[in-house]
Amino acid sequence: MMKLFLLIYVLAGPTLAGILMTVALAARMSNTAMFWLIAAGFIIALPVAWFVAKAIDNMTPSRKA
Repeated sequence: MMKLFLLIYVLAGPTLAGILMTVALAARMSNTAMFWLIAAGFIIALPVAWFVAKAIDNMTPSRKA
């Protein structure tokens, strides 16, 4: 499951950070606020990736022989 989590995080982290960066640019926030929003996007992506990976892992059949 760890490989799946990392794969999803690699996609979700930059996506959420980019969304929050776009919000900061549209709101004309300072560079400091933009930095914190980008960091928050990467941090928020951790539990999101974990729950998505867990849900996918639960839906796939067991590979144990």
